[in-house]
Amino acid sequence: MGLLMNLDGVITPDAQISVLDRGFLYGDSLYEVARTFGGRPFALLEHLARLRQSAAYLYINIRWSDAQICTEVERTLAAANNLESYVRIVVTRGAEEEISLFPGAEIEPHLLIIVRPIPPNPSLAEKGLHLTLLPRLRVDRRALTPAAKTGNYLNNILALIEAKQAGADDALLLNNQGEVTEATTSNLWILRKGILYTPVVESGILQGITRQFLLDLLKEWQIAHKEATLTQEDLWDAEEAFLSSSVRLIAPVGRIGDYSLPSCPGALTRRLFAGLIERMTAKADALGKK
Repeated sequence: MGLLMNLDGVITPDAQISVLDRGFLYGDSLYEVARTFGGRPFALLEHLARLRQSAAYLYINIRWSDAQICTEVERTLAAANNLESYVRIVVTRGAEEEISLFPGAEIEPHLLIIVRPIPPNPSLAEKGLHLTLLPRLRVDRRALTPAAKTGNYLNNILALIEAKQAGADDALLLNNQGEVTEATTSNLWILRKGILYTPVVESGILQGITRQFLLDLLKEWQIAHKEATLTQEDLWDAEEAFLSSSVRLIAPVGRIGDYSLPSCPGALTRRLFAGLIERMTAKADALGKK
């Protein structure tokens, strides 16, 4: 089937939602994106835990249990019958006849699940991404925290458009203090003088699920690493760099601005990608035996 949607339990190739829905009108929604591995959704419970954290921040009551959402994800995946799938879980605050910034007390949220095919057997790209730094800043976490994965993505959309206009693949965003945060949809990692760095959460980043798996792997392997405050100057002597996210996993970086990385993909990047695939395989196998 390929692309399928599940809106409040109804599976269809073409879901329709009201134009009065607050997710459409205001970006008043939250979401998570996961992928399957071995045909099973990977780290779905971790994504649902973060979904609930985002919902609490937005004062949205998710009326479905984790078990119910998992069941609907599985139903949609089974109907789509893809080898591997991208899975997007969206909760909107809902629709009401009164068009007002302040939501009514009786409003009911909607649950939307989107499934589409992605290539099986993920591999590490041999050509690195070109990242650029822009004047556009990351939204201040005191205004709208990046720790909440909301449907309000306009700042990131504009940054990506501007990066493409500059001839790059993606943008690295700075915060108000000039600290490096992340790319438009991915966490950043740089290797400097034998230590692998990633920006601290307090700089204004989303706590990525894949980021946490990599931190666990680095600790287990006793590889020198640090969550740190990074500046632009820290980028210019990086030996390796990569981005991490739930769908593309690890994406090597070959260039940041005018600076070309000396190694792409580097030895540590390759080792971490192999280790991540091994861990995902083990987890998928364990789920398959249940």
